[in-house]
Amino acid sequence: MLKSICKNVMWMALPLSLAVGCATHQTTTTADATYGPAPTLSATSGEPEQRIYTTDASMAAAPSDINAPPAGANPADWSVADGIRQRLTADPTLAPLGSELSCEVGKDGAVTLKGVVKTSNEQERVRDAIAGVQGVKSVNDDGLKVGNFKGGNTLDTLEPTGR
Repeated sequence: MLKSICKNVMWMALPLSLAVGCATHQTTTTADATYGPAPTLSATSGEPEQRIYTTDASMAAAPSDINAPPAGANPADWSVADGIRQRLTADPTLAPLGSELSCEVGKDGAVTLKGVVKTSNEQERVRDAIAGVQGVKSVNDDGLKVGNFKGGNTLDTLEPTGR
């Protein structure tokens, strides 16, 4: 018993004494400190300098448009796609379908729908909502299936897709 008490005291005393020893400090004044000249930095590579951020103040102040079309995208098609997104997310009955639908905006406002809806009524509402977006000329919903997914990633068709 005495041996285990001594052992425990030793294991507690060792870290405590180290902590106390490290906690003592010497005070130095600024008069004691000496500073040398600032080091000169030299290039470590022979490559030319590359800037990530612009140094041109006029470019730095220009705001960016988050809704601007990406490079290579047709601005007219992009605005139609954004209108479709806004229409689907604004309607609370159609908003949950967003993760199961995809819309491709083609040339001249032709929209192709793909995905799965639960009923033919939902299919018709999606088609009508998208057809009402400004810039949409035609809606092809042949890729929009009606039914529910069941196990094994197969579609259980509840209703015929005919109109």
